[in-house]
Amino acid sequence: MDSAFKADEFVTMVVARFPELELKARIAWITTCLERHLPRNFRKAASALVRSLPAPADPALSDGDFGDFIYAPYAEYVAQRGCTAEDLEFSLAMLRAITTRFSAEFAIRPFLDAFPDHVLTTLLAWTGDQHYHVRRLCSEGTRPRLPWARNLTLPYDVGIPILDRLFADPTRYVTRSVANHVNDVSKKNPELAFDTLECWRNSGLQQPREMHYVIRHGARTLRRADHPRARDLVSSPLT
Repeated sequence: MDSAFKADEFVTMVVARFPELELKARIAWITTCLERHLPRNFRKAASALVRSLPAPADPALSDGDFGDFIYAPYAEYVAQRGCTAEDLEFSLAMLRAITTRFSAEFAIRPFLDAFPDHVLTTLLAWTGDQHYHVRRLCSEGTRPRLPWARNLTLPYDVGIPILDRLFADPTRYVTRSVANHVNDVSKKNPELAFDTLECWRNSGLQQPREMHYVIRHGARTLRRADHPRARDLVSSPLT
């Protein structure tokens, strides 16, 4: 962190309220404390935050989890201070860096609502990123029913073009998000979810075992409801 950052004062301010706060409220409070202790200039402050991050998660891994929750306020700070037309490209670059340490799936959503065309175009490009955490963000950040997250004002199917580029991903961390995303869609439009899964299955682009996982996990809500098309889709052989 920047040498001018008053770390001891920051820590004292943060922990004073921790006993009364739950997880999400703690993240919001840390973000507030960061804003009070960082430089007023957003780009200078966000750059200092990114410089303080540890090394990214190993991009060669095939699975992983969110990372360290302690970095969630970093992304929230960017979302609160940098969701402007002037700072859009800079802020997206900051979120890309942060998400390789901790998922920025919540922080990307205000940007999607405010600048949908630009951010969706960026996420489409990021589906080819070398880091699997960045690729996962493209699916997870656009989920219609992302747990704990604010609802998007965009149509529920806005992420389908992104999923079309990610369903054949070699990493389970990404394909799990893709399947969860399809399951979200299935609650609004079962036929769209089924058509999407069938198209992917018939493409032959994903390994049969992983494709079977995506189908089962993506159709799980309707499968539990004993939807006939879900039964047929899950039971159809993959070669």
